Amino acid sequence: MTTSDSSRRFQIDRGAFSKHYDVKSISGGASFYVDISSFTPGKPDLTLHRGASKIGSVVAACHLPKFSGDLKIGLAGPAGPDSMAWEDITRESVLKASEYRWQTAIPDIATSENRVLFWKRTHSVGVAGMSPSSLSVRNFKLVDGQTDEILAVFTSDRTLSGCGVLEIRANHGEQFDVSVLISCIGLYEKARRRSRRSSAGGGGGGGG
Repeated sequence: MTTSDSSRRFQIDRGAFSKHYDVKSISGGASFYVDISSFTPGKPDLTLHRGASKIGSVVAACHLPKFSGDLKIGLAGPAGPDSMAWEDITRESVLKASEYRWQTAIPDIATSENRVLFWKRTHSVGVAGMSPSSLSVRNFKLVDGQTDEILAVFTSDRTLSGCGVLEIRANHGEQFDVSVLISCIGLYEKARRRSRRSSAGGGGGGGG
């Protein structure tokens, strides 16, 4: 059950020329370090480490195919990063990057089928105490496709080093939180790269 009192909030930061994201819990939980890679063949674009640096254990990763609007996220299993379980997050519209479909198993929900979730761009729903800007394309909400419950919200708050705040409202355990975190940062990084290409004159097309 979702309650504002039990929400977990994470401040997500990335310096202008930084090659990583810093993720700090606002609500007193774990911190994470997200290493960014753009040019190493076979290496995930994003690697999520537990703790404040990349010496921490790898708990998740994300591939951002350059000529596709989709993402692929992986969660490390008991054997570490070599036992990643991968899931696809697919862009629903060829022309717009406003909705992504994610089929996943939610740990504490007993069902024979994976639950379908949607990351959707939003200008109306924000993290508690924050108002999403109508000018930003990097505000998202995670919605349960079966119940329409809002499971998480990301509100962009761009400063010199700040990206925004992720609020996870649903309580489904740490594995769920990690998967929401890596998928959210994947969407944010994909939007950032798309904006950078557009500014450089290379935007357009169906890629993300």
